[in-house]
Amino acid sequence: MQCRQPRAPPFLMTLQTSKYTDLRLTPPFDEWAELLAINALDNSRLDDLRTAARQRLVSAAENYVLRLHALVDDADLPANSAPVLTGQPAEQPIVLTGHQPVVFHSGLTFKYETTEQLAADAGAIAVAVMIDTDSGDAGQFSYPQADALRTDDDCKSGFPGSATLEIESLAVSNSLFAHGRLKSAAELHKLGDLVASHLNSLSQPGSESNVVRTFREFAQLSAAKTPAAEANTIVRRQRGIGSRMLELPLSAISAFPEMLAFTADILKQARRFAAAYNASLEVFRDENGIRNRANPFPNLKITEESCELPFWAISHDRKTRHVLEVQFEGNVTRLTANNQTIDSFTGSITAESLEPMLLQNIQIVPRGAMITASLRLLFSDLFVHGTGGGRYDRFTDEFIRTWWNVEPPPYAVASASRYLLVADKHELERLDRIRHQLRDLQYNPQRHFDSSVFSEELKSRLLRLCDAKAAAVENMKLAHASGQSAKDIGTTIQVITNQVRDEVSAEFEPQLRRLTSLSAEHRDATNCRTYPWFMFS
Repeated sequence: MQCRQPRAPPFLMTLQTSKYTDLRLTPPFDEWAELLAINALDNSRLDDLRTAARQRLVSAAENYVLRLHALVDDADLPANSAPVLTGQPAEQPIVLTGHQPVVFHSGLTFKYETTEQLAADAGAIAVAVMIDTDSGDAGQFSYPQADALRTDDDCKSGFPGSATLEIESLAVSNSLFAHGRLKSAAELHKLGDLVASHLNSLSQPGSESNVVRTFREFAQLSAAKTPAAEANTIVRRQRGIGSRMLELPLSAISAFPEMLAFTADILKQARRFAAAYNASLEVFRDENGIRNRANPFPNLKITEESCELPFWAISHDRKTRHVLEVQFEGNVTRLTANNQTIDSFTGSITAESLEPMLLQNIQIVPRGAMITASLRLLFSDLFVHGTGGGRYDRFTDEFIRTWWNVEPPPYAVASASRYLLVADKHELERLDRIRHQLRDLQYNPQRHFDSSVFSEELKSRLLRLCDAKAAAVENMKLAHASGQSAKDIGTTIQVITNQVRDEVSAEFEPQLRRLTSLSAEHRDATNCRTYPWFMFS
């Protein structure tokens, strides 16, 4: 009896036929569910914090999604009624992911889609953390600007170089993501029309209408005074990107009593913590052959009087953030940032003693590896990274084991690319392959007959020439074997070889001249993998 082959899960089958390329799922997606179990840490202090923190996270994230729904109503946008993947954290695992609240490109979209799918399949709670404590332009995005010099021949041939890569923004501020604001509604309508016109010139089906609709939604949110970070989150959720996941900003999480207690435990032994952190970094660099001391993170600065910690001190009133440092004077501990004292403590630091800073709109929030260290230890049963986070969290794993003496909850990696100018990219890749293979194509075309590199007409001519050359070579062998002169046969072989070379050159060299004229800007536009989600159908 013939055995039936197991069928791939529907999500994996979708991936295999999707428009995503360069997929990276580590470990393979069908193994993720095995990692997703409610974790208990072998550290009673941490485990107690974790139990309370998980409950608070889900409750706060549910309320935050309700806030997003209220902002949707304020902007007179249609409601997104997708049911969220929530539940009871004491009974269900939590899968966590996150990113800065920027305009998502395909790699981030894929990470959120994959996280959401896992949670739906496994009956887990899904939470996305908005890293609103970083600084940057929440509205920045790339778009291809149509080249005014593009000719009809270029359009017909699919020749890459039809566009240059341009950068624009939906926002007008470049401070903390939590404080960015959108451009005016009129400016957004105008910008949307500009981008749509370039996409129309580049013959991108579906893109133009998607852009116009998206910018109309951003304009409505701008008129309703919605912050840029939340507007990004709302609009992508309206289109189904992470729409079933709970969401919560890191700034809100950092104000949890459990996070304050977690932070206070570090501040109590700041110098030991910084020294252990640096030692783990050195071991990690040695084990992975990393020579650059800035990778994966720079060492913390430690002096006799002070030490740096992997936290930011954020002033929401001033919309600034600075590296947190701790200074020691006897039994007095001072927290400083940018050479300014933000608080002083006599004796032990507790979670309660950190709360007055919150009343002054000052927060201590994790940075770098401490973001995922705290999120994984206090909240998640599986954390989903992109490629960058997947690289640095190998260090986080080792530091968690070293400092907290527990096995860290697991993480997975999900990343993919999607290209907008697909036909141009394929043509560029084809021409690049021909350039690298040209000599072999000229002198050993028979090696490439099974590929589609030659046109059918050229392949037919080359087959005849190669057959003639093979026959001449056999005649030369017979002549040599019988002691006869093979000079004329050698001349024939050389003539055929030159004919083959010239036939190949005649087909490809005009195409390669187009390739050499291609500017770096044109290549960047064609190879860009960070075009925003709303440019794709």
